[in-house]
Amino acid sequence: MKKLLVPILILNSINLFAANDESYLDLVLNQTKEYRKYIHESLINTSAAVDNYYFEEKDLQNKEYGSTYALVEISTYKNQHESIKFDQKVRIKLQLPKLKNSLKLVFESDEERDTKDYIENHTQNNNDNFNLALAYNKLLTYDIDFATKVGIKLKSNLDPFIKFQARKTWENINGIDYTISQSIKESVDKKTELTTYLRVDKNLNENFSLHNYNQYYWHSENSDYNEFYHSIYLNQKLSNKNYLSYIIDSNIDNIDSNLKVKRYSGKVKFRHFIKNWLYTDVIPENYYKDESNFKPKYAIRVNLGMYFNKESYKQ
Repeated sequence: MKKLLVPILILNSINLFAANDESYLDLVLNQTKEYRKYIHESLINTSAAVDNYYFEEKDLQNKEYGSTYALVEISTYKNQHESIKFDQKVRIKLQLPKLKNSLKLVFESDEERDTKDYIENHTQNNNDNFNLALAYNKLLTYDIDFATKVGIKLKSNLDPFIKFQARKTWENINGIDYTISQSIKESVDKKTELTTYLRVDKNLNENFSLHNYNQYYWHSENSDYNEFYHSIYLNQKLSNKNYLSYIIDSNIDNIDSNLKVKRYSGKVKFRHFIKNWLYTDVIPENYYKDESNFKPKYAIRVNLGMYFNKESYKQ
């Protein structure tokens, strides 16, 4: 537990220093404002060019193009007894209002299931780990959110895929929200993947909310493979800029055993918004794995994320 709390104490010291040196931070952000504006305007122009490709009338003033954005997240990982690793995530979403309000062109880092051991078993993204896809979202009858994504995974042998997802939420049933989701993804490389989850959410007050998340994953390449993930987490709003999540989770699979728990973990996620378009995360974790006889180990992840949108350069 000591190793879990030390990074939080370090982060608090950094935040105090940043508060005392806020003018320097503002100076750096102001000097790069035109750069962020240029990137966002380039994305808008690309979105309009794609949207207007089949139309004679070119419309660059459509307000819906302004919701086009990019997110770049740079991460540092440190696992016990291992060297520091660096990585990045990229997500670009282009709005296409003329083609269809619900249709978007998405370029993003390869989807990683959040329930995987993303620190100690982390695999760095590279040029082979990006997807380019058209995404379509629609609200069906009975308030079912339906999403489709059709695209290709960009690597040496292009891997086309299609993904369907249906999600339904029942709100405020005795003060509790229930969400159930079913998705199916078909690709040339990984064949069929099924993911089902149930999430239960309870708002305790304006600052605290309690959540329970349960996920089942199945992969057709190994029909005997089943994986279950369970987590309980408490979200706390410290202020308009600072948020905490306290998470306890476990992973169960039957790869080499009969649904035996393979991993427990406890972690704290601290998010600080430097600006509403710029944030940092610190995620220290203590984990216990079956292959290590559940001997406690620690890991830590630090993120720096930046959105390129209208908010990132407005006066």
